[in-house]
Amino acid sequence: GGLHTCVLTSDGGVDCWGHNGSGRSTDMPGPYTQVSAGDTLTCALTPEGAVDCWGDNVYGQADDMPGPYIQVSPGNAHTCALTPEGAVDCWGNNWQGKADDMPGPYLQLSTGYDHTCGLTPAGAVDCWGARGNGRTANQTGPYTQVSAGGYHTCALTPSGTVDCWGRNNYGQ
Repeated sequence: GGLHTCVLTSDGGVDCWGHNGSGRSTDMPGPYTQVSAGDTLTCALTPEGAVDCWGDNVYGQADDMPGPYIQVSPGNAHTCALTPEGAVDCWGNNWQGKADDMPGPYLQLSTGYDHTCGLTPAGAVDCWGARGNGRTANQTGPYTQVSAGGYHTCALTPSGTVDCWGRNNYGQ
C-alpha cells in the first residue's frame, strides 16, 4: 500500500502493519482468499466473492461490494474488482477515467495511483485513467501478469523478464 503492508494468513485472516491512518492497516479475521493494499485503504475477497474494504472512504473507494468477484485491487481513491466473466467493475473517485468499468475479458487486473490495467486472454495489457508519462500505454505483450504502480506499469513476460513503461525518474 501507500504506507502500509498486508498479508493473507494461512487461516484466511489479514495481518497488516505500517501507517494506520483511517484504519487502513487494521488486522481482520476473515476468512478471505485474497488481500490487496491500496494507497490509503485495504480490500480483501471473501470465499463467496464479495469485497470487504477498510480505510479511507472519502470517495466511496472502501465501500463493500457483494460481487461475485475473483480478484480485487484498490488504488488511490478508487477500487476495481474482476468478475468471473472477466469484466472490471470499479468504484470511488473516477478522475480521468481511472475507475471506468471495462467489459474485458481480462484474466487479471491491477490499479495504480491514478490508472488501472487489465491483462487480456491474449497476453496484452490494456490501461485506462491518467495518461501522463505513458503509464497507460497499451502493450501487446505477450505477458502473464501486470502490476500498475504510482506513475508506471510493469508486466511479466512468459520468459520471466519484466517490461516497464511510464515515469522512470527513480529507475522504476
